[in-house]
Amino acid sequence: MMLRTTRIFLADDHMLVRQGMRSLLEMEEDIVIVGEASNGADAVEKVQNGLRPHMILMDVNMPIMTGIEATRRIKMLMPDVLIIGLTASEDDSTISEMLKAGASGYVLKSAAASELVKTIRSARSNRTAIDPTLRSRADRYNHRNAFSEQEMPEKKNIHQQLTRRELDVMKALLHGYSNKEIARELIISERTVQTHLSNIFSKMDVNSRTEAVLIAMRDGWSAQQPVM
Repeated sequence: MMLRTTRIFLADDHMLVRQGMRSLLEMEEDIVIVGEASNGADAVEKVQNGLRPHMILMDVNMPIMTGIEATRRIKMLMPDVLIIGLTASEDDSTISEMLKAGASGYVLKSAAASELVKTIRSARSNRTAIDPTLRSRADRYNHRNAFSEQEMPEKKNIHQQLTRRELDVMKALLHGYSNKEIARELIISERTVQTHLSNIFSKMDVNSRTEAVLIAMRDGWSAQQPVM
């Protein structure tokens, strides 16, 4: 039986890793590599410029823009694209955040080459492909967090914590905007954006953009909300 061709885009900040995956995957008759990116922002830009892969193999930890943020933004641009997270980390929170961002699967870089190919084909056929053990760990992590959130009512509604301008910045974060893009959208300086972010993180008791976005999503926010 002839397998349908899958167009794959590679996003990883290590050239040797990209070259290795390209060499491996190009040996498969049903896989075609259509492009590469060395960071999350580059991946988003290439999709914005018209690249239309069936699937993206996305390194989770990349400079400039993480794979988690890039995944969230690309899924807003191309809801049908399949994204498989790649990382050396087995941290439950990383797995959970990547899946929440819209990834269809998750593969550890320590996995065998055959497992990566199997995941690609499974995701193309079933729209999802994640090891049951990893899925179970992510679910347990989310369950534990749900109990923790119940013990911290101050995080229940970010509308009650943030100023109007901080809410505008929060909405921009949900769109995956960079600091420069937020500054342009809100007509403020990047330094002012950084100040707003610092205040937001402090009020929400988080340490990163990703944590802030996850809390906002938990509270019912969506990327469809207007930025201003």
